[in-house]
Amino acid sequence: MKRGSETPSSSNKQQKKVSEKNWRARINDLCSDLTSIIPPEHFQPSKDMLSQADKIEQATNYIVELRERVDNLNKRKGQLEMTGNQEAGTTTYQQNTTLNDATMADLVLPIIDIKDIGSILEVQLVMALEDNIMLHEVIRVLEEEGAEVVNATFSTSGNKVIHTLHAKARNARIGIETSRVQERLHELI
Repeated sequence: MKRGSETPSSSNKQQKKVSEKNWRARINDLCSDLTSIIPPEHFQPSKDMLSQADKIEQATNYIVELRERVDNLNKRKGQLEMTGNQEAGTTTYQQNTTLNDATMADLVLPIIDIKDIGSILEVQLVMALEDNIMLHEVIRVLEEEGAEVVNATFSTSGNKVIHTLHAKARNARIGIETSRVQERLHELI
């Protein structure tokens, strides 16, 4: 019998060994990729001391925690949006259509629209083009009520001017009393 030629079964065994070796290398690479995107402080006691199965288990736990955190934040966001809508006394649909061009034609000016989004306040003022508004007085009112104006823009549409101011609460725990801001701006304008 010649030794130089391999039998079909030994050739299949060799191919199987190579494919298993490649499969194990791929699994190891994927596990390394997974553990590299998980913050090292999440691994208990240390990433280097854990077996591959332990690393996968802790990575899975971390992903589950992240998913729960996202769900909780989405629920909280929904609650805050509902609370903000109830405080403003308008629905989301009404808020979104309040100041678009189609509805602005029939509005009595001036209009003050305040949206409270947590510690952020959006103030929109719609004025006739000929009305003189002292924007610095509006900013002063906001600052006296505990807000810091971070952005102010304006645009014109026909004979109307729309001022939009974004302010954040200087102290997020205290917040901004939107009803008081609304009252003071009505007095001012």
